[in-house]
Amino acid sequence: MEISEGNLSFTFNGALSGYKFDEQDQTSTHYHGLSHCMKGVDLVIEQEDVWLFIEVKDPSHPDSTPEQIAAFAKKARSTELVSDLVHKYRDTFLYHWAEQKVEKPIHYLCLITLESALVLQLMNQLKRQLPEGRANNQRWQRAIADRCIVANLETWNSSFPHIPVQRVTGE
Repeated sequence: MEISEGNLSFTFNGALSGYKFDEQDQTSTHYHGLSHCMKGVDLVIEQEDVWLFIEVKDPSHPDSTPEQIAAFAKKARSTELVSDLVHKYRDTFLYHWAEQKVEKPIHYLCLITLESALVLQLMNQLKRQLPEGRANNQRWQRAIADRCIVANLETWNSSFPHIPVQRVTGE
């Protein structure tokens, strides 16, 4: 299955289903209808043993200006971007919970086309703000997010060879 987000094309080998979750077409079966008060990740993919919530940020898009890339990098260095990523995950988790689709572990994968050092910093911040795995608390029976990853194109393709992503031209 292939799904594009902007000019990035993902191939999901072995996926059971997948769709653009932030779909704005009200006639789509994936339209969540609450974008006025809740956020959503870009893609939701069901695999046999896990759900993937995928958020894509592409500041290095070929049409981006150096000023746009610098402004995004500044946002990434502050707490603003991570707060947005956490908000998108939590709201998508709530949508999924309301649909009674939290029976499998959920992996939150963020593809952000920035330099590796900044991507690593974002991943560390995200893991501090979104509890990965079960908390060290006996009351927690399940994880809210089983795995949180932030990657750029290079680290994505080396870390997830079964989910390759490539930039397509012509858009």
